[in-house]
Amino acid sequence: MKQKVGLLATARKKNNKPAPVTEFYQSPLFQKSLEYAKQNYARMYFYNAKDGLLLPNDMMDPYDVSIKTFTHQEREEWAEKVVENFSKVENPSKVIVYLHGGAVYRKHLEPKLEKHNFEYEVPLKGLGIGEQLNWYQKKLG
Repeated sequence: MKQKVGLLATARKKNNKPAPVTEFYQSPLFQKSLEYAKQNYARMYFYNAKDGLLLPNDMMDPYDVSIKTFTHQEREEWAEKVVENFSKVENPSKVIVYLHGGAVYRKHLEPKLEKHNFEYEVPLKGLGIGEQLNWYQKKLG
């Protein structure tokens, strides 16, 4: 049976001093997705516009980079880098990826996951931020 692995978006609201990924991002949505991932996935990874793929203990310094400023080509290159790095730590035949994050990221990540033969699901697809918070709240009890 394949293991469930979370691939989670980070957040715009950040700590103003260096911290590990799991402590650096401050938004309620990020905190809920993190709590959910800890309870439901064998492992979790993160992604941001600046660095691409992140591990939970990676140290983050304050930054201001948004994928919204990237050109289409830069977004495609970013997504390819994220999934290439992800495929170095996870084997597509052994995991199902649960992709959490906004459409602006997923639009580019989903085709790259497919290209690299990853099976994936998007549990919160089509939900606005408030709906996502409610979804996590219900799942977390």
